[in-house]
Amino acid sequence: MASFKQLQEHDSIDNAYTNKAVVYLESEEDLQIMKERWFFDEGKKIEFKSVDSGEGGGCTQVINRVKSERDKGMSAFGIVDRDILMKEEKWDLWWERDDQQFKQAKPFGDYIFVLRRWEIENYLLSPEELEIVLSDKAFRSRQEIEVVIQKLLEEAEDLKKLSAALIISHQSGQSFPSGFGLKKTGDVLQEAVETHLSTHIHDMSQQLINEVQNKIEAFAEDNIESTRQRWERLNRVLEGKCALQRLDLFKTRTGDRRGELARHIRINNNIDPELTAYVEELKQV
Repeated sequence: MASFKQLQEHDSIDNAYTNKAVVYLESEEDLQIMKERWFFDEGKKIEFKSVDSGEGGGCTQVINRVKSERDKGMSAFGIVDRDILMKEEKWDLWWERDDQQFKQAKPFGDYIFVLRRWEIENYLLSPEELEIVLSDKAFRSRQEIEVVIQKLLEEAEDLKKLSAALIISHQSGQSFPSGFGLKKTGDVLQEAVETHLSTHIHDMSQQLINEVQNKIEAFAEDNIESTRQRWERLNRVLEGKCALQRLDLFKTRTGDRRGELARHIRINNNIDPELTAYVEELKQV
């Protein structure tokens, strides 16, 4: 058992004297989704906590916190977004399309779970729950789910352009502005992306932009049997917050609907199996 001298922080004292697995998340928003809306009934065995103490959280903070707690003999785990692989320049794994290969890689050790999708927000992009929220927001009848999926796939064509631009910016050590091209679509958006990248990145080429967009598209080319599967596969490597923003559901003039989406997903028993399976594993620790 860890001594009190080793336990410098209040959270560490709590963690050392419980029989729970403590799971650190990148932000307060992630905590609201995972703990308050999806897994609120797992409190006897799992305690979700955010590493954001008001000065910013993030994937690096999660990894450092888990290591610190583990060094003190505590049962700590972390969940980080897939985009940490860009930050750490683990590009082979970022582009890994095989889910089993991705899961088995464990690039940050056994106690850090890397999400299959770009970020937590991607797990909110479920067609059924999106249509519930969008139809309520617009005060209209709900559309058939196949129609909703088709519209998501149409939106994905623009999301591929924006996500490719963000990936290229990461590769080049540059930032890409949040909300870029929010009202642009199709060729107009493509031209805006190309102009921005060419202005800010040395030796930018149309070939590189095409290559990255093709790599994103490749996620939807493996044994796809339906439009739903195509959307689910593309949703691995499309930026989730950007998708929600373009749907007017994330920090826009109508507010932030992430909590609402998460609540409907829980009510409909539609939490992604990747997450429910990991939570079940943690309960056995």
